[in-house]
Amino acid sequence: MDIFTNTTFPKCLAALNLILVALIAGAASTLYISSIPIIKLGRSHSSKVMLKQFRLLVVLGGRYLQTGSRIWAASMAILTWLLYVHQDEVLSGRGRYSAAALFIGAQAGWYEIVYVFPTNDRLMEMEVELLKSDDAEADQKIRKEVLL
Repeated sequence: MDIFTNTTFPKCLAALNLILVALIAGAASTLYISSIPIIKLGRSHSSKVMLKQFRLLVVLGGRYLQTGSRIWAASMAILTWLLYVHQDEVLSGRGRYSAAALFIGAQAGWYEIVYVFPTNDRLMEMEVELLKSDDAEADQKIRKEVLL
């Protein structure tokens, strides 16, 4: 337990959290800045092309962003607890800032669960429907919903 009571471990964990947030923000920005415009360029093509490109975006986001966010939340919760119970008054006082950061960061979690994941699931369903359909006009029928 001595490793948790010295000041080095909480400081290293705080630095790790900062680096992790920077990596998550960088990955999210890269996906948004580069991938979304590419998908929007596909408007002149079929919905099938746009949905296929979107599938890659969902897979990458799920693999890196969702995993990174969960690791960050766990690490931040541990850091908050370590700072809260720390013997040094200065470090112990910083626990509330860590708790505030955890609370603010957690707001993205419920937003993703309520809005982002259902949208992703619906777009994946539309791709499957489009691939199974023999209707020549299926692409045009589904296109309005894809472009929303």
